[in-house]
Amino acid sequence: MELNASILQYLKPILKSEPEVYTILESRLTNHSSLEENDEQNLKTVEIPENYLQKKWTTVLRLQRNIQELEMKNRALEGRNKELAEMLDSAAKANPHCSISKINWIPSFVKSSLRYHTSPITAIAIHPYNPYIVTASQDGMMVIWNLLDLSEPVNQLKNAHSKSINMVTFQKGTSYLISCSSDQFIKVWDLSTPADVRIPIKLLTGHEHIVSAISASHKDPNIIFSCSRDKTIKVWDLQTGWASRTIDAHSDWVRSIDSSGDYLISCSSDTSIRLTHWPTGTGVGLCLGHKQVIEEVKFIPANSNEYLDAFLARTGREGAQSLEQETEYNKVGYKYAVSCGRDKLIKIWKLPLPDYNTLNGSPVANSLNPYGECIKQIKGHASWVRCLQMHYNGRYLISSSDDQTIKIWDLSRLDNDEIKPVKTLQGHQSFVNTIAISSPIDDGELSDDKIRCYLVSGGADNVVDVWA
Repeated sequence: MELNASILQYLKPILKSEPEVYTILESRLTNHSSLEENDEQNLKTVEIPENYLQKKWTTVLRLQRNIQELEMKNRALEGRNKELAEMLDSAAKANPHCSISKINWIPSFVKSSLRYHTSPITAIAIHPYNPYIVTASQDGMMVIWNLLDLSEPVNQLKNAHSKSINMVTFQKGTSYLISCSSDQFIKVWDLSTPADVRIPIKLLTGHEHIVSAISASHKDPNIIFSCSRDKTIKVWDLQTGWASRTIDAHSDWVRSIDSSGDYLISCSSDTSIRLTHWPTGTGVGLCLGHKQVIEEVKFIPANSNEYLDAFLARTGREGAQSLEQETEYNKVGYKYAVSCGRDKLIKIWKLPLPDYNTLNGSPVANSLNPYGECIKQIKGHASWVRCLQMHYNGRYLISSSDDQTIKIWDLSRLDNDEIKPVKTLQGHQSFVNTIAISSPIDDGELSDDKIRCYLVSGGADNVVDVWA
């Protein structure tokens, strides 16, 4: 009945100029021998939605188109799986005594694209052991996600800050998330139950301008560090919520900060990198070489030293390094650092060792040479280099840029003047503002059961990409 009625509805405007033909068709469709008397009466009175057949045909076409798109995606995934299988076979044939493991994992494709934010992504943090990531944006919103189910957020805090969130980081060994913002505030959030987070448990105030970055102490869980456009670095006690020390290390906006033991490294719009002994506030080193604003600086972890030491030895610059000097580096807890900036460059530095005050034994700058040495300059991005991350195996350096790419560099291959990235990732349609890589579950020996293979990036296109 419904089909016959919908056919009549479709033909009526078409046969408007030929009413006799329509009348014959109507008579045949409503008096078909297969119709019983009740059906015939119902057919004459049944109500059919407007343009019913056309809508049905459009739905069928749309379903066919969706099926074709899914088939194309399936073929692409099958091709990618075949490519990965061939890569694994090649690696196994090249070195049959070496097994493929997560330790040397390199991200290669976008596993998920999260399109929830409506403003540029400015900060990302991956929880050190739970499957949570936090993404933050220029509009002050913070979103919590479960890496095991990225279909929708676990929680969203639309007004976490009143202005752009510039950095988020987890305090090691705790469920605390720390965020800093252009609204001049630092906030501490307890993420032990992520879905229930509503307000911060601590609010730290004291900076007089944009808070650019924060770093959590790995030595004392109650200590965090922050830097600001007010040209200062502050040392905070989380128990009291007070700044225990303010350090005037730069002459302009302090853009980034990182900590290692009793030492801080910071970079600034004044184009300098400063090494500071934070318990005393004493400057112990200076790195000069960037020609424009330095966006980020980080200590290079100790498991990278073997690659950089070998590079210096091959180039003849490490030469006569004494066992005593190596012991001193182990004592201070740093040796190398890496920086990036608006001059499109990445620079790797060998940091200076401090001298010690003969009266109180506290570190001071080396009076003969307080300068760090740039041992390698990497020029591979076409625009500002925004963010740096070290791979947990110590071999790879990861960088993101305004040229819309993420590049992965092999520290064991620094010998060439023009070194090439081992991988270039392209997924964002605008500046790649920030990247974060998952860390091993603890600080013990690296093994597959302690490693999570995730790189997460955020762009000015409002998109968060999860790479695998």
